[in-house]
Amino acid sequence: MSMNEPVPLRPEDRAAFEHALRKALDTPEIRAALGRPGAPYTADELRARALAAADSLAAEAVSEYAALLDLRSGSAAEPPPADGEGVKAAMAALAVLTPLLSAAAAAIFLLLGYALRMAGAAQALADTLVGTGWTAAAVAAVAALVSGGGLAFTAARHRATAHGAPPSSVSVAEARAAWQEALLRRSLLPRLRRELGIRDSADTPRASAPVPSPRNRTRLGYSRPDFTGPDFSGPDFSGPDFSGPDFSGPDFSGPDSMGPGGPSRQ
Repeated sequence: MSMNEPVPLRPEDRAAFEHALRKALDTPEIRAALGRPGAPYTADELRARALAAADSLAAEAVSEYAALLDLRSGSAAEPPPADGEGVKAAMAALAVLTPLLSAAAAAIFLLLGYALRMAGAAQALADTLVGTGWTAAAVAAVAALVSGGGLAFTAARHRATAHGAPPSSVSVAEARAAWQEALLRRSLLPRLRRELGIRDSADTPRASAPVPSPRNRTRLGYSRPDFTGPDFSGPDFSGPDFSGPDFSGPDFSGPDSMGPGGPSRQ
């Protein structure tokens, strides 16, 4: 059975589907949505809608359901009919007894024949017994080979049957649990969320990261150099000391007239 081919839900699996539906309706988020005022549906209405769409909902877990059906069909395989069991038992007994009886007959015929030859009596009977003994020995050898081959073939078939044994009830129960879990997670809960208007966590937009301000924004590759202006404070242009020279006037004091004759000249 193909794992991707849609498989209609079988009547014997309706109870398992309803069990998964009850689990979905009992989840906290669904119960909280049903308890809100103005909920679009009640629990009974959602159950009825899901049961009406059971085949389409089960298609979401088709791979797990197909695996369950394969296991269940293998475990329910009927044993082979027992019509030929008596014939097989008779053939097995014959395969075991033929080499033994042939070997015993060969030993008896050969002993009698060679004994008669040694005694020199009934030479024709002795030759017949010896020939019959060797024929029985050949039959015993062939029968032993056939019996050994049959035993080896039977053992190999039993080993193959043991390896291909039908799955146990535990394997079927595990496959059913895996199907119900996939049905719950991938089909029933998303359907109920859509019916009740619950946004799925995968559809919730993530909060965008805060945009840094232009002042704190970092630039990749290089950083802007510091263009602080040079110091244009003016130089100290204090003027030179233009204090005027000492223009004190000459001493124009009059001639020292010591008397009427004035100063003496040399």
